[in-house]
Amino acid sequence: MSDLREQVVPLHKQTLQEGVFRRLCELILEGGIAPGQSITVAHLAEAFGVSPMPVREALTKLTGAGVLTVVSGRTIGIPKLTSARLEDLRRVRLEVETTAVRWATERQDGTLIAALTRAFQRLEEAEKNADAKHYIGANYDFHFHIYRHAGSPILLTIIENLWLQISPYFHLLRGSGNFRISNHQHRAIFDAVSARDPERAARALAADIDGAYEVLAALIGSGAGEGKIKSKAPARVLSSAP
Repeated sequence: MSDLREQVVPLHKQTLQEGVFRRLCELILEGGIAPGQSITVAHLAEAFGVSPMPVREALTKLTGAGVLTVVSGRTIGIPKLTSARLEDLRRVRLEVETTAVRWATERQDGTLIAALTRAFQRLEEAEKNADAKHYIGANYDFHFHIYRHAGSPILLTIIENLWLQISPYFHLLRGSGNFRISNHQHRAIFDAVSARDPERAARALAADIDGAYEVLAALIGSGAGEGKIKSKAPARVLSSAP
């Protein structure tokens, strides 16, 4: 019996750590943390209903991956985006995500089309209301319905790691008109996937990636990107304990 307890306790601890890590990833991917916002271990631990330890471990993991950075003391935030890093992310995204959309288009079925229809409706509503946070969440859903449908867990993990590094900066696109332009590209992606045309879908997705890249590159070049969002309010946490 004692041997069994020794096996079960570490499993529970690992499950808790992974649960907190996954919630933090979802928080970032769905637009819950913007450049200029800050989060603390204490705030996240309270929101998740857990002790600070698994939160610290998750934040350490995300900081080590370049997704988050230490702002000051116990405060964590989104790191500054450099031109070199942005260009590197763009190049890799173009290769990896266009592959995923090709594979997903070849496997297209009614379930995917229904999910994309719902996500696109949310994108249009968020654009109409100029709601950056909800737009980013809907944008994540739209793209990842496609990427999951590609049928490759390995490819999906690669893409998620890329999005953890780039998606917080989508908040900076709000004032540029990019949301409207991007929705035109989302419509083109949707039409190509619906028509089972992998190459057209890949071209439309590449245009979407490049459109966001051009706006962000211009912001970095002008110095307007850094500190554009000044809010010091704590980030929205998705839910309570895992």
